[in-house]
Amino acid sequence: MNPSAGLRALRTGVASTAMLALCGCVLFPREHATAPPMPSTWVDAPVAAEAPLTDWWKQFNDPTLDQLIAEGLQNGPTVQIAALRVREARAQNQATIGQTLPSISAVASGNYSRNVDSAVHDEQMVGAYGPQVSWEAPLFGRFEAALVGARANTLSARADARGAQVALAADIAQAYVNLRAAQNTHAALEELYQSANQLADILDTSARAGIAAPADAANARRLAESTHARVADAVIAERGAENALAVLRGITPGAESEQVRAALAAQRETPTLLLSGAPAAPADFIRLRPDVARAEAQTLLAAAALADARASMLPQINLIGAITTTQNVIGTPLVGGTQTVATARPLITLPLFDWGALRAQSRQRNAQFQESLIQYRQTVTQAVAEASNALVSLDQGRMRLNSSRAAEQAATISDNGARAAYQAGLQSLTDRLTADQQLIDARLARISAEQAQASAAIATYRAFGGGPDFNASVH
Repeated sequence: MNPSAGLRALRTGVASTAMLALCGCVLFPREHATAPPMPSTWVDAPVAAEAPLTDWWKQFNDPTLDQLIAEGLQNGPTVQIAALRVREARAQNQATIGQTLPSISAVASGNYSRNVDSAVHDEQMVGAYGPQVSWEAPLFGRFEAALVGARANTLSARADARGAQVALAADIAQAYVNLRAAQNTHAALEELYQSANQLADILDTSARAGIAAPADAANARRLAESTHARVADAVIAERGAENALAVLRGITPGAESEQVRAALAAQRETPTLLLSGAPAAPADFIRLRPDVARAEAQTLLAAAALADARASMLPQINLIGAITTTQNVIGTPLVGGTQTVATARPLITLPLFDWGALRAQSRQRNAQFQESLIQYRQTVTQAVAEASNALVSLDQGRMRLNSSRAAEQAATISDNGARAAYQAGLQSLTDRLTADQQLIDARLARISAEQAQASAAIATYRAFGGGPDFNASVH
């Protein structure tokens, strides 16, 4: 066979098969991911301009928190693993698409023979070598299925990476808020204990002098020791928050730098973030959620798997081509010398007796696709509920914070009056110390309200998918 003629036949076969692949019926399902009806407005969100979503934690105006989140996004294990999984998905996609393309390999073989019966031991060795091309034509939308599946796999990995960034920023912010709240609670409890202990000492002296009842002195001592016992919870909360900040940033607890350790040890007020409006309207909400993006990508993956399963029940065409050069190595030269032959061979396969298994697989893939559509709608529904709950907590937290601050302000005025009355001899020391305790109790309530309000703001940004600039962080 003429080599050029063989090559022309091979090219013709490849072109014909490519046309069949392009013209073949696409077996993708007609359904696609559709969100359930969305609310027109958020019920519990204040009517105001939308709050910025990118780098939202900078609204706390806390340089230490900014530094911690920046370090976490750079070195946090969860973000690093998610970024590597994006690279893994891209490599896997290239391998998947590559399986639909022709493969070229170099083939070499040899044949040695020797005549041992004759007086003259003739021996012959012939070698053959050359390139070989094989291609399973992706007919009936198989290439499209591979392409869609590859893209969906990347989208799913990128959504996971985005979700890891959002979660990490929120977790670090929450741990930082918990740390500051625990520190301030610790300080307030120590002050409250000193006041309660001083009152208990006074009543102990009065009881021994017969001025106060022993039961009152015992009750005052109980109050003082109960307050002292609460300090342990604050210390545990402090250490837990410090360790969480280290782990989230990929640092072993206790191995923080001196700079970070000093910044965390410095006493500061519990940070708060008062949002005047929802970060996004319901109509724009879905596109912000990483879990919704991942659920949509999973429906595309399931659709591609279903299309591939349907295509498996249809004929398959394999094209095999080779250019083989044969020449003598040992012995009598070949007739005509070195020979080069080009061959092209199509192989058509049609499933016959395994249709039961293939149809069962197709039904399985179809059920999985329908499950993915339901899961997508369920993910959207849960996301809306999460956002709504966060907005409720944010709105009520604002009210609770305002009330607790007003209560602390009133307790401060009352405490100042009690101190003035005591100095003027119009009030007993017991009454003055009681006013001190009421002030510290109001302060503790205010710290708790600040922590709850900041937590609600963080939960709101988490619910709305707020985070860093994703395109600048993951490549």
